[in-house]
Amino acid sequence: SLLWMDSQLSTNAEGRAASQARVEFAASKMMKEQGPSVLLSQNRCHIMQWEFPFLYGYLPEALENFDAQIRGIIQSQQTNGAWLISLPNEPKAKELGVNGDSVLGTCAFNAAALMRYARITGDREAQGAGERALDFMESFRVPRGAQSWECPVYEPDILAAGYAVRAYDEAYRITHNDRWLQDAVYWAETGVPFMYLWSLPDKPMMLGGTLPVFGSTFYTHTWLAMPVQWNGLVYSYAVSHLAEDLKEHVLSKTNSVLPIQLEFTPEDWKRVVELITVSGEYQQFPDGENAGSYPDSISNFTVRNQPFLNPEDILVNRLTLEGHDPDIKTARIDHVVISSGATIDGLKETATGIKFSSRFFAGQNSHGFMTGFRPTQILVNGKKLQESGTPMKREIGWWWDRVRRRAYFTVPHQSAEVKVEIKQQ
Repeated sequence: SLLWMDSQLSTNAEGRAASQARVEFAASKMMKEQGPSVLLSQNRCHIMQWEFPFLYGYLPEALENFDAQIRGIIQSQQTNGAWLISLPNEPKAKELGVNGDSVLGTCAFNAAALMRYARITGDREAQGAGERALDFMESFRVPRGAQSWECPVYEPDILAAGYAVRAYDEAYRITHNDRWLQDAVYWAETGVPFMYLWSLPDKPMMLGGTLPVFGSTFYTHTWLAMPVQWNGLVYSYAVSHLAEDLKEHVLSKTNSVLPIQLEFTPEDWKRVVELITVSGEYQQFPDGENAGSYPDSISNFTVRNQPFLNPEDILVNRLTLEGHDPDIKTARIDHVVISSGATIDGLKETATGIKFSSRFFAGQNSHGFMTGFRPTQILVNGKKLQESGTPMKREIGWWWDRVRRRAYFTVPHQSAEVKVEIKQQ
């Protein structure tokens, strides 16, 4: 996904071509070996989640078996909304926590996945399960336990805060319920103490550096004064979405006083994202065989410790700061939900269906789907899209999935913004 974005945004023509070639190589290799469903893989990613087929194509086939993964998360949930601690099956892991207990970190990642899926698809079962989890998570006040593969689950953990911000913010995007927005703000505030908000003159990466936990690995290796920036970057990406939603929330109210308590303004939260991102950029290797990568951790803000990571977390945050968030975009009216790689503006009901503007990269095709009714026609700038009898791959047109009751569409963007009308009669 990020290589694809680079192929559209880079100012270096040679770099754009190299990124595009790498995208085609990777996509063809993945589909040949594992089929289109692999295009939704989060393997080796901390933040990115399901974006690629919305940018590249093969969306119907990529999503064909994905519902089963979401049902698996729901089935593993406890009746009270929780997920339980399940420690690695090795002797030294037994001291990390108590199997069967729950903390924020055992719940927030799954809750975020469910709410994100519900936001994108309109799936009511996923939304209900996600909201049960969010209700249960309100019993916690300290972010803990998102890294139980090595860290004691009861020590404070910024990754748990980041997952919780994303879960509650996704819920707010679906429901516009201020309760969930207040919870997202609370968990964002709990992440701030993990940040360095000061810096020594000769250590520029210090400002915005983020500690992973207030504790250790296996009670032997301390993480105090040793940033793990990828943890903070996961948190900051969730905070970037929160900042946007807080800004819209302020504008949507008739008065300027929010019904929730705010210590930071939306601009303050954007500054938090910027500080964490820039620290990550300072931590990257500037040249050599590891150029572009950054360390799993850093000692004394000078020694980069292995393993060295791909810059996904840094680039996602940088793109978002510059107005190019690669997230899947969603708009809804009542029971109608539209999700796309393109930005959807001005969604309105008409006498015959719905209409909206779709903004994407000029010269590219955007991929998306809608739920809520079966279209009879889809028009782009007044011209009919051809209905397909089979799932589209990357070709322009639309297809009705009668099993999942989704209309998939691939829209051509001769210009960055096009007008789309979907008719049901």
